[in-house]
Parts: sequence; C-alpha cells; structure tokens
Amino acid sequence: MQIAPSLPGAPAHRLDPDTRGVGPGAAPRAAAGPADDRLAPGGSPAPRAPLTRGLKDFDPTRQSGVAGAQLAGVFLDRLQQGLQALRQHYAAQLGADPAQPGASAAAADVLRAGLKAGWSQRERATAGALDAQLRVGEPGHARQDFRVRGLSRAALSAGAREVLTVVTGNAPAPLTATVDPELPVSANLRRLDQALAPVGIRVRADGAGEPVFSVPEAEWPRFQDRILIKGEGRRFPDGQAQPVRTPVLPPALGEAVFEAPGAEPAALREALGRVTAGIAAVAGAQQRAQALLVEQQQGLAPVGGAAVTTPERARALADGFARRLAEAGYARFEAVAPTVAGISRERVRSLLG
Repeated sequence: MQIAPSLPGAPAHRLDPDTRGVGPGAAPRAAAGPADDRLAPGGSPAPRAPLTRGLKDFDPTRQSGVAGAQLAGVFLDRLQQGLQALRQHYAAQLGADPAQPGASAAAADVLRAGLKAGWSQRERATAGALDAQLRVGEPGHARQDFRVRGLSRAALSAGAREVLTVVTGNAPAPLTATVDPELPVSANLRRLDQALAPVGIRVRADGAGEPVFSVPEAEWPRFQDRILIKGEGRRFPDGQAQPVRTPVLPPALGEAVFEAPGAEPAALREALGRVTAGIAAVAGAQQRAQALLVEQQQGLAPVGGAAVTTPERARALADGFARRLAEAGYARFEAVAPTVAGISRERVRSLLG
C-alpha cells in the first residue's frame, strides 16, 4: 500500500505486512501471532521492551523555542551585517579622505534605508519571536513594553493606600488592585501583575525599579492609550474611570540610527556612536539566541540516544500535542510535522493494544 506524501517534497512511505517499522533494515516479524504474544524460551510471555522509537518526542515549548531561536538568529545576523556596513561607512566619512567613493552621502542613505526596511519587518521575519527590545522567545510571544502615566516607582511608594480599578476593552469586568505604600514596591508590582494578568497585561520592574507593563505585541493596538483607571482621589480621580497615557519604551534600535546625520565631524561621530551601541545590543541578542538554541536542542535530544516513553509521559505528550493542534496557523503545522514523522508499525500496534 502506498501512502502519498503529507508534505511537498516528502518521500512516500511503504507499509509492508511482513516487516516491522518503515525504516530500511527493519527486522522481519514473527510468522505466528502478534509481536506482543511471542513466548520466551521458558514458555512464559516475553516481557515487553520499552518503546524507544517511532513517535518522536513532543515537547511543544522546546520545539517552539528552537524555532524562535532559529528565526531570531537569522534576522539578527542580517541586521548585524547592515549595522557593521553602516559603521564602516561612517568611519570612512570621518577618515582622511571622506570624498572616496565608498564614503558618499548617497551610499549612506542606501545603507540606512535598507536597515530601516529590515527592522520594520522584524515581527514578520521572526514570526513574533523577537521583540523590539531584542528579547528572544517562542514564535508569536513577542511583547510590547510600555509605561502607565501615574504608576511610577515614586507613586507606588508614597501617599496613602488606594484601590485602583482598571478597565480595558477585552476585560469582561473591571479589574482591581490595591496599592499600599507601606509595602515594598515589588509587592505592589506583584499585586498589579496578578490583577492585570487575566487580560494579558504583565507588570515587572526595570533595572531602575520603575514599573514596566507589557502586552503581546500583536495586541498592542487594542491597549495603546485605551486603558482606563479609576482611583479613590489619591493617585487617580474618583468617580468615572479615566484614560491614561501608555508611552512605549524606546526600542533597542531607536529611530536615530536610521536618520541621516549632518556632514560635520561631530554629527558623524555621534551617529557612529549610536550605530556602535546598536551593534553591541544586537551582538548580545545573538548570544542569547544561540544560548537558547543550544539549551532547547539539548532538552529535545533523547538521553542515551533513545527516549523511553512511560504511560505518564505519553499522556503528557498527547495532552500537549492536542493543545497545540487547537491553535491556528504556524503552531499547528509545527506540532504535526516533526511529531508524526517516522511513526513505526510497532508503536501503532502498541497504542492500539
């Protein structure tokens, strides 16, 4: 029986009733009785060997992490090449002979335009695995960082206790959190995070201890300047919930990197400094992407060359597989393709009992 390839370009698989498995060199099956009914030399049923091949290990988080690290790594490599070329150009312009062909203003314009166009495609090129702060994660998990006017570190650590009511467009009911200046700022941030998490808003502190809010990048338009907060007349007015400003955090590569500097040496040196800082930021992201890729691949590698599937582990893998199949788009294809490749006859018989 011939099975048509499930993916374009994939070889067809042939199932032979006289062989076990689909790979070359599969051992012949016993002539009489199912494999599980064979007897040991003493006449007792042979113990069932652990299943170590067939259905591939399925860890949605790790597999998605590998995909995200790979996509982000490719994008970061291209971005780094563009920044390096622009830095060399500025260095040439600052050199002894700025009129040399490679240091023209028109050439710099082309380099900056290419960089800006590439950066604008970040979300699409990485499938949402790399955010504006150059953090690497799973595809579709990029987040947009922003502030909320009126909720600074100083506001959380001074004044009186206050109950805040937050209203967003996607919340079925208002969300409430109590700010208590007698508690550490970190405790108040945890309260806010727990209160806002049901609608996808997370809260953390940055390096300076200031509150940073974030939402999934794809959902940012639904939150931008559309969060309403009602207080008790201390940090926010009582009565009706009022809209608050939600300025975004500057991206790792600011717009200034893509702007044309003046021809003066001071302006060129300033532009060179911005590009150099961008190169360092991208290099750090490249290192993080590579480290994440190694970590995730090691987690997927079977110990000792084969993964032994216990009933508990099989149930966990099946549950994760089902959850991923319920998702749309790339996640569904990602779940199916690597998992079902190479399913053996032995595994199917075992699962069917």
